Amino acid sequence: MNKSIAFLASASFFLLGCQSPPMKNNDGVLSVITEQPAPKYQEFIHSGDILPMSSIVDIDGNSINLADKNKRKLVILFATWCSDSNRALKALNQSPLLNDSTIEIVAIAREETNEDVMKWRDEHQIKVALATDVDRSIYKQFAVGGIPRLITVNEDNKVIKMNLAEGDGQLKLIHW
Repeated sequence: MNKSIAFLASASFFLLGCQSPPMKNNDGVLSVITEQPAPKYQEFIHSGDILPMSSIVDIDGNSINLADKNKRKLVILFATWCSDSNRALKALNQSPLLNDSTIEIVAIAREETNEDVMKWRDEHQIKVALATDVDRSIYKQFAVGGIPRLITVNEDNKVIKMNLAEGDGQLKLIHW
């Protein structure tokens, strides 16, 4: 019996990717704690919350409906000066997500002007709809710091997940 418990505990430890070591509770039974790590920066939006905005005007003057119940949404909070933001938007530029008519995508530049974002878009040939958040009022609804942020939203305007997408492989964080 003890060998079975030890095997199950070690198998759980292996399958969970070593999230935390097996521990004994007060009854001597082995268990694995699978706590989620705390976010790097304080966040104000969580899975299941309603997206705090229903529309936005892009840098070309087009209104983007973020409350459309027929589409999933991908909202990206970024800055043109941020290398991780540049990497994420370049990857998205080459992604099949851009051709998916069931997804509305908008990237919102934090503390930048329409003119600066237009220039950056043209230099980098970015195809994603872009908007600006000149005074950080939009960004403040989501988090205290950290960019880029990839926010997936379902058809009912509920946030599925908000990820801080630093480093490589950022588009792998997008889950519907």
